[in-house]
Amino acid sequence: MHSKRILILGGGRYNVPSIRAAREAGFFTLVADRNADAPGLIVADKPIPIDLNDCDSLIEAVNQMGGIDGVVSMAEVGVRAAANISARLGLPSISEQSAANATSKAAMRHCWQSLTEYSTDFEVVTTPAHAEQATRKLGVPLIFKPDRSFGGSRGVTRVNAFDEIAAAYTAAKSGGLPVSDVVTERCIEGTEHSAEVLIWQGNASVLCIGQKIKSLLPFRVDVSVQYPARLMPTKQAKVSDMAQRAVNALGLTQGVAHIEFAYTDNGPILFELGARCGGGHTPQIAHHVSGVNEFVEACRMACGIPPSQFTPTANRGADYRFLIFPPGEIESIEIPLSVTDHDCVLDVGITLQPGNSIGPLHSTSDRAGFLVATGENLNEAAACADRGCQQISIRYRDGSVHHASELSEFRELTHS
Repeated sequence: MHSKRILILGGGRYNVPSIRAAREAGFFTLVADRNADAPGLIVADKPIPIDLNDCDSLIEAVNQMGGIDGVVSMAEVGVRAAANISARLGLPSISEQSAANATSKAAMRHCWQSLTEYSTDFEVVTTPAHAEQATRKLGVPLIFKPDRSFGGSRGVTRVNAFDEIAAAYTAAKSGGLPVSDVVTERCIEGTEHSAEVLIWQGNASVLCIGQKIKSLLPFRVDVSVQYPARLMPTKQAKVSDMAQRAVNALGLTQGVAHIEFAYTDNGPILFELGARCGGGHTPQIAHHVSGVNEFVEACRMACGIPPSQFTPTANRGADYRFLIFPPGEIESIEIPLSVTDHDCVLDVGITLQPGNSIGPLHSTSDRAGFLVATGENLNEAAACADRGCQQISIRYRDGSVHHASELSEFRELTHS
């Protein structure tokens, strides 16, 4: 076949490996990002420095460049835009209604109400008084979250008592998009997970399942995502059934999905779903763990081509370890070459600079960095991540030095 032209929405640093993978697979890549200096624009065949949600300008730009065969979004903010552009250009895609369902936590909950086995009670609230009424109806503990946001656990808080409602409501409002309502849902007690899923002609295939290690309450931020999750085959089968029914309920017929859920004593319960690959390095991790390049398959499906590999061919290990340091002002950062050059390290970095301040861990943007470790199994990957965290350090303005492995509460969590 001739080279298919794919419009990729999102050109951030973490998208670069996926863009390169698409090019290596034979796609002609047009990458859009409002930041003209975005790294993804540099590696694209054609850079488009336009905001992801400016659909009119994007359509005009791609038409001037010779047209496209498909659209994929690398970011939550671009999911609706991808569906809109595809509909207007007559390209294969999920429907605009399905995209709306998949980018609204309230819409998801409404769509999933019929999946009683996999869903939980919730209320959508618009005022602090309404939030109090919902809390009395549902009971504590509850999770407060914005209906629509840019992702990253922004505005997500656990409420254990009535005197915490006002602060949680304010956090959810401030963490969401300007017109976002607040979703309150019954807190699910269980082991938290995420799944990477391919969807073709309405059929869902779970590529891999990660087990999440979360930060201390009341905020729920990923500290580590470890693959493969410690789930027996019977439980994995339940997750596959949940994934199939979840995507069907939202009307998703093709593409990829990143599904967040908890596994409880009664089985898996849905948290939320993104109609895109997981954030950050997740596409590369899923490729290593499952043997399937989910982003390349997403590009194929966006162009109307069946996936070349729909089911996993491997079950290797990975540890997506996030670097957590105490609050303070950074003087210098040290990441030894023995870490960056190690065969088991897919990528590592501190996302802050000397002179920046580290604050309390309230959302994913408060994390100081990452270390992506791989192995033939989880034990190998986790051991690699441990070694790297012991060597990565930050010197603070007050002269103190802290390593990424120092905070005992997170270290204990990753080994639980």
